[in-house]
Amino acid sequence: MRRALTVLFVLISAAAHAAGWTIMMHEGRRYVPLEDVTDFYKLNPPDVSGNSFTLTGQGRTIRGSAGSRELLINSVKYILCFDAVSKNAQIYLSAMDVTKIIEPVMRPGKIKNATDVRTVILDPGHGGHDSGARGPLGAEKDAALDVALRAKKILEIAGYSVRLTRATDTFIPLERRPAFANKFPNAIFVSIHFNKSNRIGGTGIETYALAPRGVPSMDEENLSYSDLKEYPGHGKDAENIALATSMHSSMLRHLRLVDRGIKRARFLVIRDARIPAILLEGGFMNHPNDSRQIASTAFRDAFAQAVLEGVNRYKSAVAGQMQYFKPSAVVAATDPTTAPELKPRTPPTPPAPVGSQTDMAQSVNEAAGALSGPRVEN
Repeated sequence: MRRALTVLFVLISAAAHAAGWTIMMHEGRRYVPLEDVTDFYKLNPPDVSGNSFTLTGQGRTIRGSAGSRELLINSVKYILCFDAVSKNAQIYLSAMDVTKIIEPVMRPGKIKNATDVRTVILDPGHGGHDSGARGPLGAEKDAALDVALRAKKILEIAGYSVRLTRATDTFIPLERRPAFANKFPNAIFVSIHFNKSNRIGGTGIETYALAPRGVPSMDEENLSYSDLKEYPGHGKDAENIALATSMHSSMLRHLRLVDRGIKRARFLVIRDARIPAILLEGGFMNHPNDSRQIASTAFRDAFAQAVLEGVNRYKSAVAGQMQYFKPSAVVAATDPTTAPELKPRTPPTPPAPVGSQTDMAQSVNEAAGALSGPRVEN
């Protein structure tokens, strides 16, 4: 009897904890403590040293620091929507980052209404009179088209239907690119680009997904009017970051350039896409090392392979199939709880007196059912 009562109280306590989160307001935004994140995702207690923290468990490692927007999940760099903050001897992450980055990255198989991928829309950047970035060994428009054509070939061999926004050196207005992509069901949109910096030192790869509504673009500190508008791409926020994760980690494996991270922006080609959409930057045209690699056949083949692998990994992840590659942040869902709704925690209701074995069994069943947690719409 005593053992059964102990089980009952443990279940009720766990159910009450699962039913809500500790919400802290900071600069008008909701934040949650690291402890709530580890509890929800069944990770080990946070390892905190000064402003730095590490979360481990379930095959994942998350590292970050208070006062920074950089977060590493299984060695893949993300630029958070907002800085992690330290307050009252605890470190907090914004609720926006938990729901818009951590949740779809940790459990892409939980993304609601994610569709199977049958068609890949490849968008080689620039074209025609718009050469894009230029370097000592060529123009962005040519490199992007070459990579897209190589990726198209191997994607089709793998069984995907592939469509190009341009297949020749032609200028296609930006607004026509997502409009074309939106015609295809069960599709994803991958825009291929290369970078250029004002200084020679710029190097590495980066991947962009649409910034969620209410989140500044890239390195902006303050919100602008466009940051508060609803765009077609916001309907795919979860898929966008999951696709960015799969593609970016594949690029890291194949291209072996500096990781500049997964970032958020409002580029028109991803902003107006009604299907999962990302924009890739495969190195700097004017960096000595990057430019040499970009000009090589081996690099372009590797880039194409990264696109294929990224598509495959995304397709498997949203289907709930477990795949692990290092580095990789995508691990499919394996537990029955639903996505975090981030409602404030309420004190648990004291259990009613247990009068019989039947009453106790019913109470245990009710408490266990509550463990599934609240439901949330993506």
